[in-house]
Amino acid sequence: MDPIDALSPHVAWVLMASFLVALMQAGFTCLESGFVRAKNSINVAVKNLVDFCLSAVLFTVFGYQLMFGPSLGGWTGPVVPIRYEALSPADITFFIFQLMFCGTAATIISGAVSERMRFSGYVMVTVITAGLIYPVVGHWIWNGVAAGAPGGWLGKMGFLDFAGSTVVHSVGGWVSLAAVLVIGPRLGRFGSDGRRIEGHNLPMSVLGVFLLWIGFFGFNGGSTLALNREVPLIVANTALAGAAGGLAGLALSWRVYGHPSVDGIINGVVAGLVGICASCNLIGEVDALVIGLVAGVIAVMGIWAMAILEIDDVMGVVPAHLFAGIWGTVALALFVDPALLPAGDRWSQLGIQVLGIVAVGAFVMPFCWLTFKLLDRFIPFRVTAEQERMGLNVAEHDATSSVLDLITQMDWQARSGDFSRKVAVEPESEAAPMARFYNAVLEKFAIETQRRQEALERLNQLATTDPLTGLPNRRAFFDNVRRDLAAARRNDRAGALMYLDLDGFKAVNDGLGHEAGDQLLRQVAMRLSAVLRESDVLARLGGDEFALLLSDIRSADAAEHVAEKVVGLVHEPFELAQGQALIGVSVGIALFGGADQVEDVEAVLQRADHAMYDAKLAGKGTWRTAPAPKS
Repeated sequence: MDPIDALSPHVAWVLMASFLVALMQAGFTCLESGFVRAKNSINVAVKNLVDFCLSAVLFTVFGYQLMFGPSLGGWTGPVVPIRYEALSPADITFFIFQLMFCGTAATIISGAVSERMRFSGYVMVTVITAGLIYPVVGHWIWNGVAAGAPGGWLGKMGFLDFAGSTVVHSVGGWVSLAAVLVIGPRLGRFGSDGRRIEGHNLPMSVLGVFLLWIGFFGFNGGSTLALNREVPLIVANTALAGAAGGLAGLALSWRVYGHPSVDGIINGVVAGLVGICASCNLIGEVDALVIGLVAGVIAVMGIWAMAILEIDDVMGVVPAHLFAGIWGTVALALFVDPALLPAGDRWSQLGIQVLGIVAVGAFVMPFCWLTFKLLDRFIPFRVTAEQERMGLNVAEHDATSSVLDLITQMDWQARSGDFSRKVAVEPESEAAPMARFYNAVLEKFAIETQRRQEALERLNQLATTDPLTGLPNRRAFFDNVRRDLAAARRNDRAGALMYLDLDGFKAVNDGLGHEAGDQLLRQVAMRLSAVLRESDVLARLGGDEFALLLSDIRSADAAEHVAEKVVGLVHEPFELAQGQALIGVSVGIALFGGADQVEDVEAVLQRADHAMYDAKLAGKGTWRTAPAPKS
């Protein structure tokens, strides 16, 4: 294909430029893999590899002829494969160069839909983009342009896009926008608890930008299709615009965030490189500087706008490629010498450029959105919430690494709250030192947790136990009575509360001393506890006053039988270190229960207390039962 001569250095230059464009795949892989969380990095890398494989096959089978074959009314070429073995070396070289462009347009989308799109869904998006969208739009603009005889309807009108601000980057941006609108944002990105999601390896992303920058030298420089005098100018403009875009992203993000934002700088560079593609062969250094600066500002502001609208574009693909691509296409009419414009003046050319932008957007965006929506009904584009939390490396590819294994285990512990097990990794792996330190922290955490639990148990015991006798104290007893009253109402059963006051305790305490009195109280507690049912609750309320809760008794006779037993046990002599002690006990019984019961704890205890005083007045050492409460 003229002006490429198969025997000239031009072929070698375009082939070399093709290799540089292919290097952009590596750049996108590094850029996107570093910008996502580690649990999704393998998935992103594999998508970049597979989309290039698909693009190469589809562009060969029918995409190239759709784009560059004989035009059918200026809209598309024939659906036939290219038979490049019959072509000249120059024509094969042109095919290779365009194949790399197709791969670039397809791989742009990967960064926008990362971390939540099914691999099968991404394959379908790549097929539609590389097999149909890109070739058709490319036909409108580039068909026949290399030979000086435009065949596409936009090319015939004089629409200019030297190296693909619209054909490659805007197309990739439009498809990305349609895809992210269909699949929605990542979990946790927006909403009341929404947050920024940081990438796991930003240095790798910076390396990716440098690789992309090198690739753009071939992307733009190779679009001359010849090693001519334009190449140095194009390379210089490409370098300057990318640098200016990066500085714009740096300054703007620094001004707003108070620090130089990594994603602001990265997207500024990419936007500058995208914006210059359309006019890099027709402008000078001042124009390149301004175009790059504005593109960087547009990209950073576009990222903020997308966040406000809650559109989750992981890499900022839409601002850096679509918005910057639109700007670059418009800027051509604003900065290029009118004498070099097909329309002959800036305003006419601007009208053509805007028409082309609108036409491409009106075709790509609705078509892709509707197609993706339809496909999503049959083959869901998005992974499940559990798969998203797990990470697409494992969920989609069953692929992991020692570091990812460690992170997965740590993430599970963080979400479940279970830190009882240590994390396990291969002893000789790179994650082993991190696992050892983490397990040491877990061990320390377990020890401190155990100590805290024991302290809480001791505090609870002190708060609910009488320190002298070991019986429940007043507070714990009242809690038990309250629960038993509720259960009695609920189950329509009966219970009894006994108020016990020791007779003659003061004489023992005064005559034998306080230590003897304490011994006596402990022996009373042990003697009574030994004969009670397991379900009964004996408590010391204070001084020489005790209380007994009988749950689920069948009749008043049963409670009185227990009271009689208690009186008999306490009347037996107590052997103390200071001598023998003889005491008695007066018992007041308050029965409760039934579905119509309305008493609270205090009322029941008050009835038992009154009954106990009746027993005291009756001569002590006996029991009395309180009358039933008035209904």
